[in-house]
Amino acid sequence: MDETVAHISPDEYAALLERVSGLELALSALASDNEALQQENASLASELERERSESDERVRAAVEEAVAAVRAELQAVIDSQGAENARLVEQFKMLQQSFFGSRSERVHPDQLSLFNDCEAAADGAPEPVADATEAPKKKRRRGGPRKVDLSRLETVVVEHELAEGGLACPACGTGMVEVGVEVTEKLRMVPAHLVVEVHRTHKYACPECCGANAAGEEVGSVIVRAPRPPEAFPKSLATPSLVAWVIEQKYAMSLPLYRLESAVARLGCEVSRADMCNWVMLAWERWLVHVRDRIRAYILSRPVAHADETPVQVLREPGREASSKSYCWVFCSCASDMPAYDYVYAPTRSGDVAADHLSGWSGTLVTDGYAPYFSLAGVTNVACLAHVRRRYALLVKSAGGDDVAAASSGDLRLALDGRHLVDRIFHAEHAIGDVSPEERERLRAGDVARAMGEFESWCRAMLPHSTPGLKLREAIEYSLEYMPYVRNAVSCGAAELTNNRAERAVKPFVLGRNYVLGEAMCRAA
Repeated sequence: MDETVAHISPDEYAALLERVSGLELALSALASDNEALQQENASLASELERERSESDERVRAAVEEAVAAVRAELQAVIDSQGAENARLVEQFKMLQQSFFGSRSERVHPDQLSLFNDCEAAADGAPEPVADATEAPKKKRRRGGPRKVDLSRLETVVVEHELAEGGLACPACGTGMVEVGVEVTEKLRMVPAHLVVEVHRTHKYACPECCGANAAGEEVGSVIVRAPRPPEAFPKSLATPSLVAWVIEQKYAMSLPLYRLESAVARLGCEVSRADMCNWVMLAWERWLVHVRDRIRAYILSRPVAHADETPVQVLREPGREASSKSYCWVFCSCASDMPAYDYVYAPTRSGDVAADHLSGWSGTLVTDGYAPYFSLAGVTNVACLAHVRRRYALLVKSAGGDDVAAASSGDLRLALDGRHLVDRIFHAEHAIGDVSPEERERLRAGDVARAMGEFESWCRAMLPHSTPGLKLREAIEYSLEYMPYVRNAVSCGAAELTNNRAERAVKPFVLGRNYVLGEAMCRAA
């Protein structure tokens, strides 16, 4: 060792010391860097822990948000399915009522007061409507046979008298005198029967003139036929009475022509349905069209009219399939005028049919809620209140009746409330009685107008409490849309609150509409 040191020169030694000093400085710097790296490592570890904590919170928040979104979506699906289920149940009940239930909308008087104010919930639920006014009771007829009015019928008197030799008293032989007549009325049916009318028209000739003409003289033959009334259906077996019977049976009694063909055959004569159809068309083209024109002119001369339409299927109509739907329209006078009904056949339900028929007419028209009626120029529309009531009544009936609806809550209870409020309007109208249109207009401005206002206010208040998509919401929206038109009846005493007059008029045609067999009957219609 000493030998190695001895051989190092001072310069080399100084260089070594300088290198050792540099290494010591580098080692000191490395120690300082290591301490800095440890501090930075600790800082990074702290930041990593903070980032990890924040990341966990963000992931947790994102998961909770996603779960909440899925839960909300599932809840929306559940609510939607629940509403759809409620709608289907409601529709099913209404179809059951339509197929198997009673179609009458009458309400028993004892069922007009079924509300209980104590059942109103304390959480802001709508308060039930007060009891409806009880309908006036009719005086009941006492027992015994019902009196039938026979004054308009033909009367045949059958006398039951003793024979000439039977007037002797059976006890002493003295002649008896009449002291009274016991009268008993019976109804006898005279069956329909066919009678052949043989018209023999006699002809008369002047012998002198005919003889002179035959001898070559310039004298015309004189032949005179006895006068006879003109025939309604020349060159045909038909008479006015027979054609009138066919029309009455076909359109008033709703009998198809093939049944009338059998009925005439049972009376002893073979007449084809084609002949009957031709008779009806001929009667229409020659005679009844003029009667219809007079009826139409009378209806259009009145200030108030009713209108309605109903679908009908017509077979073998040129240019149309048998499954095509056609319509029969009816226009009629109001209750205070002479009864007049005008039936119009049309291949469509277009509003142009009503516009053409009522062209140039201005007045008050009572109809249902069919939109084209409400766009007619110069016409004041009155909507049918029975259509408004029917929507609530069907809901109550499909639910099981007044008792079930009164014991329930929600839409059913509101439907019962709505129907009772409409009943109040009808009760107020019924209380007016049989008065002139002017007096009815004056009286309607009182209770009737007040009851209408209460019903409209109830509809506006209950709309938020009804379930969207269900029938009650539709009923309330329908009421709010058409009650302003119902109110037009308040200022027109001749207008009725319902369109039942037109609906009853079209009902006979509805009963027999399956028997409209072809284009011939379209022409006759």
